[in-house]
Amino acid sequence: MMTKDVGLKILLEKEIPKIKNPIKSLEQYTTPSELVLEMVEHSYLSGILNDSTTMDLGAGTCRIAIASLIMGATKSIAIDIDNRFSSECLRSALKLGLKDRLLFLNAHIKNGAGLVRERSIDIVFMNPPFGVWNRGADREFLEFSFSRLPRRIYSILKTGNISYHTKLSSKWGYKLKLIATREFPIPASMPHHRSRMKKVKVDVVLFER
Repeated sequence: MMTKDVGLKILLEKEIPKIKNPIKSLEQYTTPSELVLEMVEHSYLSGILNDSTTMDLGAGTCRIAIASLIMGATKSIAIDIDNRFSSECLRSALKLGLKDRLLFLNAHIKNGAGLVRERSIDIVFMNPPFGVWNRGADREFLEFSFSRLPRRIYSILKTGNISYHTKLSSKWGYKLKLIATREFPIPASMPHHRSRMKKVKVDVVLFER
């Protein structure tokens, strides 16, 4: 499994572009390949990824969606409000022979419910905004995911809010499981960044019905 992990990590870094010119209000940060693999591999080892339909919410350049397809998902739906990423996602999918299995939807999650039917998704993966510049954005992403009634939701969330997220998920009939606490490296990419690299503690969590 280690060889496969290393190979996929190299592929993600080499073939999937990082987010360029991120928008501050959307809190756009490239998901580190290590965290992508942490979520996707957990679903793979749990035996639910194969032949599943996944959703990459706030997909950016579709790192998570493409990783899930490589690891065994049948289809992945990537949703992002920023249409700049559409061509990058489809270009990467074409290069990797995955174009027919990836669907990119340019939509805001507030308007996306009609695009994704309830129970049509098996697994949601996401690295949502932390809610620093857009308060409540993380809740918005989570509630949209809960409303689609997937079997599992994997998410990267800023550390320190486990109790809040546990209560929120229970209202929707989901239980939260902490998979790991990691560091999320954020390189200087916006005018307000003062250091070359900032590391933010995050929780990798699983919500399951």
